[in-house]
Amino acid sequence: MFALYHLLQSGVDAGVALQSGVDSGAVRDSLGALAAGATIGGLVLYLYGLRVRGADDRVAALSRLRRAVRVVLVVVYAVTVVAVLDAGWFGVVDEAAAPLVGRDTELASAVNLFLGVVTPLVAVIGAYFGAFPAAQSLRGTDMSPASAAVRLGRFGLALALYFTALVVVQGALTGDSATGLPFVAVLFLSVVAVWVTSPWLVRLTRSTRSPTDAERERLARLCDEAGLDPHAVRVLDGADAKQAFALVRGPPRRRRLFVTDYLLDELDDGTLRASLALQAERVDRKHLEARLVLAVGTAVFALGPLLGVFSVPGVSDGTVALVALAGGLLGQWAGQCLVYQADIAAAEQTSCEAVESAIERYADLNDAPMEWGRLTALRRMEPSLDSRIARLRDRAAQE
Repeated sequence: MFALYHLLQSGVDAGVALQSGVDSGAVRDSLGALAAGATIGGLVLYLYGLRVRGADDRVAALSRLRRAVRVVLVVVYAVTVVAVLDAGWFGVVDEAAAPLVGRDTELASAVNLFLGVVTPLVAVIGAYFGAFPAAQSLRGTDMSPASAAVRLGRFGLALALYFTALVVVQGALTGDSATGLPFVAVLFLSVVAVWVTSPWLVRLTRSTRSPTDAERERLARLCDEAGLDPHAVRVLDGADAKQAFALVRGPPRRRRLFVTDYLLDELDDGTLRASLALQAERVDRKHLEARLVLAVGTAVFALGPLLGVFSVPGVSDGTVALVALAGGLLGQWAGQCLVYQADIAAAEQTSCEAVESAIERYADLNDAPMEWGRLTALRRMEPSLDSRIARLRDRAAQE
């Protein structure tokens, strides 16, 4: 986030300095950068999709394809950001937006930053279509390419708007202070703001609806039995993409439960109750909050000194970064214990068999692997599904 912010902000400053009319060469080069990113990224993913779609192990092939998509899309986005900045895209944006938002204003800076974040998403969406045929073939979904593009575009636009708002507010609160403490304090407030407003972020990025009367009655009954007391419930569209999950977002007393229609259709009451109990116990153990604080805290204290945001007197910036990274990795590993504890508590709330079934059905419905490596476990702050089931069975055998 720090690197992206500084990179885009430098582009905004450069763009504001260009006030001599729209440069047709900059437009041409920027469009060329977007087309190149989409074409090269899409070709890489398409060729990789051809390689994995014929694999005997469909779940393993999907796992590899998803990993490749994450890596390629991140690379495409980063390279495209640099390319459009170098092409002078912000000068074009500044000239086009000046009649509406003026120049050298906070609004103009916000608009430039937003467009700087959004523009490379065109290349990302184009590149994603390279993986779409293989993903659709392996999963057997009914989603059309147009629907996939709309969902990915909506997700990207919502995140860009959210990111821009946070940066603008952060910039207004930090002012011209050059010390690290105000920045860290404001960043902490930003994390709290993200946590508090996360239900609205879900609704911005995904299509949701109110549950039907039958769904509302069923979920109210099962939530009560599972020990979950959400402030409100929303149903996510996920049937065409075969996405089956439930999640809880928001602060205490204002938590929202989001559950996909595909999960409601595919799970019986017993398994759905156990799935909701797993969410309830994770909420009680603050797993999401711990993961958010660890991720942001590690990024701040690992990258902050290296980028000159702040420094620790008497300690080299490299040492601070290494200690922060080591502490973050240790915290991610320790956070997996919260998942084990939540699984055991959910089994006590329902039954060990029901929780095992909920975990297995999640993997089956989403074509998710039951086992994954240590790096993935650290990144997700969550042990593999096989490890969770094994821990449950060991616990049951000891009783």
